[in-house]
This record gives sequence, C-alpha cells and structure tokens, in this order.
Amino acid sequence: MANYIQVVATPTADTGASLLLHFDHRRYLFGNLSEGTQRALNQRKLAVAKLETMFISGETKWENTGGMIGMMLTIADVMDGSRREIIARNETNKKAGKKQLAFKGPDRLEIHGARNLNYSIATARTFVFRKGLPIRAVEVHEDPRLTNPEASTPDWEDDAIQVWKVPISAADNASCAFSEPRKRSHEVMTAEDEALQTRSRTDSASDEQAKAKEHGVLDVVPQYMARDDQEETKRREALEAIVGDMFSSDWSMDKLYETRLSQVQLPATIFVKEDGQLKKYNGPLPGEKGEVPDIKVLVRYPWPAVKVHSLPPVTRSNSATCYVVKNRGRRGKFNPDVAKELGVEPHNFKHLAAGRTVVGKTGKEVIPDMVLGKPAKPVGFAVIDIANTSFIESFLGRSEWQNESLMANVPIFYWILGQSVIDDPRIQTFIKKRPLVKHVIMAPDASPNMVSMESYALLHAKLRRIDPDRFPPLNYDNTVRDLSHLGPNVEAARVGMKATLGGGFEAKNDEIVPFPTFNEVDNMDGKTLKLSRAAATKISEPGFLEEVERAEQDIPNRDTEIIPLGTGSALPSKYRNVSSTIIRVPQYGTYVLDCGENTLGQLRRAYPAEEVTKILQETRCVFISHMHADHQLGTARFIRAWADATARLDPPPTLTIAGTYAMRPFLAEYNRIEPLDRERLRFLTRGDHLFPHGDGCLPPDCPTRLASLQLVRVAHCQHSYAGVLTWPSGLKIAYSGDCRPSDDFVEAAKGATLLIHESTFDDDKMGDAVAKKHSTMSEALDVGYRMGARRVLLTHFSQRYAKLPLMERRTTPTGADQAVLVAFDQMRVKLGEFRQAQAFLPAIRRFFDTDVSKGEED
Repeated sequence: MANYIQVVATPTADTGASLLLHFDHRRYLFGNLSEGTQRALNQRKLAVAKLETMFISGETKWENTGGMIGMMLTIADVMDGSRREIIARNETNKKAGKKQLAFKGPDRLEIHGARNLNYSIATARTFVFRKGLPIRAVEVHEDPRLTNPEASTPDWEDDAIQVWKVPISAADNASCAFSEPRKRSHEVMTAEDEALQTRSRTDSASDEQAKAKEHGVLDVVPQYMARDDQEETKRREALEAIVGDMFSSDWSMDKLYETRLSQVQLPATIFVKEDGQLKKYNGPLPGEKGEVPDIKVLVRYPWPAVKVHSLPPVTRSNSATCYVVKNRGRRGKFNPDVAKELGVEPHNFKHLAAGRTVVGKTGKEVIPDMVLGKPAKPVGFAVIDIANTSFIESFLGRSEWQNESLMANVPIFYWILGQSVIDDPRIQTFIKKRPLVKHVIMAPDASPNMVSMESYALLHAKLRRIDPDRFPPLNYDNTVRDLSHLGPNVEAARVGMKATLGGGFEAKNDEIVPFPTFNEVDNMDGKTLKLSRAAATKISEPGFLEEVERAEQDIPNRDTEIIPLGTGSALPSKYRNVSSTIIRVPQYGTYVLDCGENTLGQLRRAYPAEEVTKILQETRCVFISHMHADHQLGTARFIRAWADATARLDPPPTLTIAGTYAMRPFLAEYNRIEPLDRERLRFLTRGDHLFPHGDGCLPPDCPTRLASLQLVRVAHCQHSYAGVLTWPSGLKIAYSGDCRPSDDFVEAAKGATLLIHESTFDDDKMGDAVAKKHSTMSEALDVGYRMGARRVLLTHFSQRYAKLPLMERRTTPTGADQAVLVAFDQMRVKLGEFRQAQAFLPAIRRFFDTDVSKGEED
C-alpha cells in the first residue's frame, strides 16, 4: 500500500509544526494542531475529508492545540454536508429506481494527545455544537510501558498503521507526571443561542452533579478532597461523556416535551401555545420570586453538554507526548506460476493473495507463504516533541529508543523542538549516535520563518505595488539554518519535504515549497499601475492635502492606526483569516476588536518581533462581540502572549476583557490547565455598560484608558453585542461584530469617528443575510450614514474579493464628509488617511477585475 509522510507546516510566525501521513483511503495528522494549521492545509490544497485520526504531540496547551476546535468544527461540517448531499441524492435515486449511495466518510474523529486533552475540549462546550460525528479524545494518562519497558505492543492501531505513544515530562515533576491516574445548520445555531442563554442564567455546581448522574459516571468531589483512582476514573469518564455530547448528541430543535411549568427542570427553553401558535414563555420561572402560574408548557432542553456549568476538578500537567509510528508493511508478491504448480484453481488465487489458506487439486492445503514472495517489513517514523530543556532527561530515559524490535525500520525522526533545544549537547549526542537515521528538525531557530500563506502574501504584494503606504511588507525570514555539523543526515525542515514509507523508505525533497519571489508583481496590468500612479500624484498635491486638513480638523486622534488582522467569515481561507481588528491609539494604547483563530499569528506576520512585543505591552482591552468560534478562538493564546510580554513590567498592567459574558467562565476554566495570569484580567460586561440602560462611563483611572464603553445588543446569536468605545479625547469607534442592521447601535454610536461594520454578503444575497443574521454592504453603509460616522471600514466578507463601494462623494446627515474603505488582512490605515487610501480604490478595483488568478478557488 503506497503511503508517505509529508511536512505540511513548520514553526513560523503564523503556523506550528505539522505532518500529514497519507494513505490512499485515509489521512493522519501528527505534530502540533496549532492555530493556522487548517489554513495551512487549505493553502497546500489538502482536504480534510479523509482526516479521521489526529495525534497531537507535546503538551496540552493552546500553542499546540489552538487549531483543534476549529479543525473539529470544519471536519464535522464537511461530513454533515456530505451526508446531507447523499441523502438528497438517494431520494432522487429512489424515485428513479436507481441504486442507493453509501456514505464513505469516517464514522468518527479521534484525537490523541497528552493529559487534559478532554478537559481542554470540554471548556468549549458552550459554543461548540455539532451532530452526527462522534469525537473521541484519547489521553496518555499512564506510562504504557511502565511495568514492561521492553514491551513492543502498539498503544493504538488500525488497518494501516500502528502507533506507540512515548510520554515524557518536565524535570521539575518528572517522577509524578503519570502517577495520578463550517456552515452551521439552523438547528445548530438554535442550540448555540440557547446554550449561551443557559450559561448566563445559571451558574450552579448542581448542574455538574446533574450531568454526572445523567451519565452515571461521577459523584462530584470537592476540589479540596483527595481523589483516589476510582474517582479519577469517574472524572475522566465524565469529561469524555461531555465531549461526546458536544459532537454526537441526538438533540433536536423539534423535540419538545409537554409538562407543567412548576415541574420544568431548568435550564430549558419554554414555550406556550396561544391561538394555536407556539410562543416563547417569558414569565416567572420555578425558583424565582413571584407566583409561578400552574400552566401547561412545552419545553426544549438545551444541548446536553451545555448542562454542565462547572467541569470536574483538574490538575495541571507537565507531560508531553511523542510517537513512534509504523505502517503494516506489505505481503510478498503473489506468484501465480507457483500456485498453479501446487494445484490451486485460479478462482482461489485471490484468497491466497489475501492471506488465507486454500486446498489444491490434490487435496493438500496450500498456505500463503508457499506462493508469496518476501514480505516488506513495516516501516515508520518517530515524532519527538521537546518544548524546552526540562523535558530532555525524561526523553533520554525512555526505553523505547533502546528497544531494537520497536526501533527497527524507523529510518526518520521528526524533531519538534522549542527555542535552543537543538543546541543542547544531550540532544546533539543522541542524534550523532544514530547516523543511519534521517533527522528533520522542526524548530523556530532552524526552519525558516517563510511566508506560509503564499497565496495571500502574493495578493498583499500586489496591493502593496498599488498602495505601499497601506500595505507595508510582511515580516518573514527565509534563512535556513545549516545543521550539517551534526551530520549529513540532519537538516532543518521545509514545507513539502516527503518521505515514502510504502515500498521502501526514501526521503524526497523535490516537492519542497519554494520561497515566494513575488515576481508576479512585475507583470501587473499596466492600466492598474497607471491608476495607482495617478492616485499617488493626486494625494501629494497641495490642494488635496489642504482639503483633507479642512475636512478633518474636527476628527480627533488622526494618527490612530487601524490594522485588520482577519477580514473573512466563518472559517479561515487562503486569502482571509477569521475576524480580528486591532486599533492603535497613540498616548492611549492598543485595543483588540474580536480575536479569531490565529490573531496572534497574523500580528506576528505583520510586524517584527520587537514591535509585536510593544503592541502586546500596550494592549488595554480585548472586546469579544459574541462566542462564535471565528470571533474568539484566538483569545486564549493572545492573552498568554500578553501575559508573557508584560510579566516584567512594573507595575504589572491589567487587561480588560469586554463584551459577551461567556468569555469569563471559558477563560476561567481553561486557566486551570494553562496559566493565563488570570488575576491580571478584568472583565467588563453588561451592567452599567448596556445600552440604553447605562452610559458605559469608566473612571478616570480605568486601566483601559477609555472614557466609556457601551455594549449594544444586536441580532445575530444569543448574547451578541456591538461595542462603542470612546476615549477622553472624544475619539469614538463603533464596532458591529456580526449582526443585522441595528437602530440601537445607530443611536448609541451617533457621531462616531469610525464605524467598523460587518459586510458579510453582497447586496444580491439579501436572503442569506436575513436568514443568517448578517448584513449586506448597502445595509452596512446605511448604518454608517444614519450614525453619522466620519469614517467607515467594511469587513467580515464571505467571499475572496469583496465588491468595492462606488466612488461617489459621501457625506453624513450633517454634511460632513464620510470616507469608506474595504478591509484586507494586515493592511494598515490611519484615521487621518482614509481619503488618501480612497484615492487608490479605482486602481484596486481595476486590479481585481483583471487579476488572472481571480477564478482560483479558496
């Protein structure tokens, strides 16, 4: 069976280290499932449809697993879409009397990793809901070869591979590390809404007990009590059950239960019938003050996983996982001539080739070994993940590396190493003692920090040719470290490196992804460049500059810089990452508006390391509009980076998390397995900040350095908010998040200096916008007009190339000028340069109309 292992991502500013093991019928992911992994696979045109088992190496921490939730959601959506398509086609086939089609996708998704993997997934239970794809997370709880170091029995296997898990631990606690036992359906969106509603209304440990009893696996144990093996087993089973309910529940939005209101078990969504129509019940609830009417109601209980409001106790782990992997080898080639000589009938050839014994013409048994050539032995590879030098002694002490049977025919090691680990003499000695093994080093100080999303990088380079001030060069370094001093068999990893395993081992470098040269920029359309030159001339003319000065004399903080880091919707694509925008206001700080997956990676790709540190140190507030994954899955990693960047500042600053309430319990739970410096986080939600009940005013000494922050409920999902941020200088920035046009938002942000509004759909997709509770471009522009916003930035597009707004001169209702721009990832525009940027829109529109790659699919 032909198979190979390929490097699909190396450690760069915006990707982790990932490997894809390829068989014709199946794919496996090994290494880190970091933020950006899914987008990197998309860039490499590697579909996830056949990806059903993932082996995450290293520790269970966001740096290694940050892309896991998004990947699970995408695979679940792909499988759900395929099933729906098969069902629809079978209905057509049935009417036509044709054969029914069988679904060929995976029955379930398995994810393997270090301790606390299930807990990490379970923290997302209030915003992750999918049906029909069971997910099983398998952790390494104990040393699989603790009692018999020489054992060679695999820890996991299927029909294609065998896997041995090699746990290691940091030196500070090595002895006890193992001693303790994309498009959503309407039904899914309803579950998400009700889950968030449930989370906000109830926060009781009794729900944890109810969940445990429902699965029959856990008697909740207070965290201060000692946990014996039996209790630990129950805790694990409870977490596994919660994860199972996140992806494989039989919940249905149509499933309603009739009961008396007094008997309803909260949380639940309650309906009453009025004039034959179902209406949501909004009266007094059981347990609340006031008289509860004794009426019949219809109840829809929330998605099962959401009923758990507090996860079982957990202990932070310092364990990491490495892997040894082998294929199944191959039987020897079938020899039909020998089979005939032994009297085997031709119709029995297939049985012999499949490994079964048959009877020849003479009545004697013929076994496969008699007619098969020499078999090919299993061949494999090792994935070694060492984050820092504290893991080295544990790694060196593992018995697997001295197990001759296990290590036979393992000709290649992939090393996923933290900074400077490759320079440790102990690692170098280990490598030098294995001169016959190919060593591929995947480390930030070995592999090049090359542009990983070259399709978008080329688009960015072309836009830079048109408007260099708004599209500065991306940050990259193509230096490949020379490791030949360790041996000719050692080299730094490059994306595209491949090693064939079936039919004999062979390392191949002929598919290495070349460093982008961006030479295509030299062949851009001449008329586009002519329009660009005309714009550059226009914005340098004294008359233009004087006009801008007159028009903008009332705009405060014109040096405020807006940097969209993600301008796409739903899931990352080659050309647009998911939602995030940062605002840099000199003298005040940096502000983050939504923080989708890989926000930090996008920032690191946009700026040099020193500037990234400065931006993190100046970050005052992160605003999360709602809990959909594409708007907040990068928050935990961003906070961790902020905590690291500010750890030595005196006094240590605080970071405000504003917006939807659900971020608070999510971060609190995740903080239990990976420290986020939570004591320095401040949470600002509803209360005095909810429009129109509160003005959102903040005290003068507020760490955000804002004068006020208002939250405005908008129509999208449960607990979706737009935000209105105002600074003491009078600067007012309004951010819509995802929503239908909102009159309340218009009122709350009257006279805004800048409106950043979602523009998910073109105007011809109004039906989609209404159904999915998004806005069209014209609707977003109308909000900007009614609000009187001086500057408007449109973002959150569902397509690669958003249509650019017409170039008519726009004004606010008071007659002030209004400038509109369309956001692109990693563009930079200052508040006082919108008019200059607008001058380049004709050239950009011409570029999109003539771009030869426009037809390329994401």
